[in-house]
Amino acid sequence: VFFGISKAGGWDAVMYNAKSLAGYLSMTQAHNMADNTSSPYSLLTIFSTHYDIERGSDDSALKACCAFHSRDSQYVLSKKAELWAAEHHEYLYLYSLSELDETALEDVCRQTLELGTPLVKPHAQHMYTYLTALVLCDQADKQALGALIKKKHRREFKLSLHGWMEFRIAAVDLSTGEITTNRAGKAFGKDLKRLVERIIANYKGEEKTQ
Repeated sequence: VFFGISKAGGWDAVMYNAKSLAGYLSMTQAHNMADNTSSPYSLLTIFSTHYDIERGSDDSALKACCAFHSRDSQYVLSKKAELWAAEHHEYLYLYSLSELDETALEDVCRQTLELGTPLVKPHAQHMYTYLTALVLCDQADKQALGALIKKKHRREFKLSLHGWMEFRIAAVDLSTGEITTNRAGKAFGKDLKRLVERIIANYKGEEKTQ
């Protein structure tokens, strides 16, 4: 992937060309190489393989809420004889901004926590719930990214016997390709980087077939 980006002239050249493509790296559209148009697809389509998605309004920075739920358990002979169980949940909020500055960052964090916190339901089988904010922005202020890295919010329930809740945030600056996360979001950031690289690799593959 990195060799392909280098051959294309570097990340700046790739992103400059990508911005001229309708629907490229969009949350709500995909680029059609055949006729240089956009069509419904996007990151939301990719996320839909793992998340239940509720779309936001077109005139809002919040484009979608994506919910993920899983449950692991072990039992003997019958599922009624359950030895243990652990539930994992995530509510991921996708935002699209022209610019991420400190004011916009605070709005994203506040809205994510206000919407997500009431959805956290701790109990004996609850392991964790992540409240994740993913921001795609055309450009990002350096001070805002510095503040983003320091963001943290974690709550433990009954000394973690009923699990915990943690806030994660990642921002993708589409002008540079840089992905910035807070400490809790580092693992998510790595997954996001691989996803963006895959999209770029697919784009370069389609371009070669034209």
